[in-house]
Amino acid sequence: MLVADTILGNSYHGNSLKGKISFAKENNTLQRLFLSRTQMEKSHLRVETENGLEIGLSLEPGTVMHNGDVLEIDSHIIVVHQLPEKVIRVMIRENEWSPNLLVQLGHIIGNRHRPLSITSEGCIMFPIHDETEVELFKKLFSDIIDHLELIVEDEIFVPNKGMNVHEH
Repeated sequence: MLVADTILGNSYHGNSLKGKISFAKENNTLQRLFLSRTQMEKSHLRVETENGLEIGLSLEPGTVMHNGDVLEIDSHIIVVHQLPEKVIRVMIRENEWSPNLLVQLGHIIGNRHRPLSITSEGCIMFPIHDETEVELFKKLFSDIIDHLELIVEDEIFVPNKGMNVHEH
């Protein structure tokens, strides 16, 4: 088993790794590693790449990987890919914004201890475990559901900084 202890950088930010990735691709030493968001939050993990290469991650405590991060182990370049997950996208209907509605919405979601992502358009997104939770949230939102639009999608979820799950 090969062990990675540092992240070289991210393939989506800047061009500094483009040459290494191209070289690894040409030499068949490029590997893809698919991880869930919760796996990407772990600093110690034992996993296999898409091609079956077993690797161990031993990163600094508190290190969180991101979609596109690049690892180098021996002659292998490994690009990390985050797996999509089910998210609920909550949008407040146009002209229905009110402080009361926002407080209720924040209280309901906050009590479920979900990481959040809020877009610049004011859309609130959070992950769910499966489709059955949609009914749960419809019940929880029952007093305000007429003011909301709920959409369930599979996507790569990245919580806003400071809006990840917290410990009690």
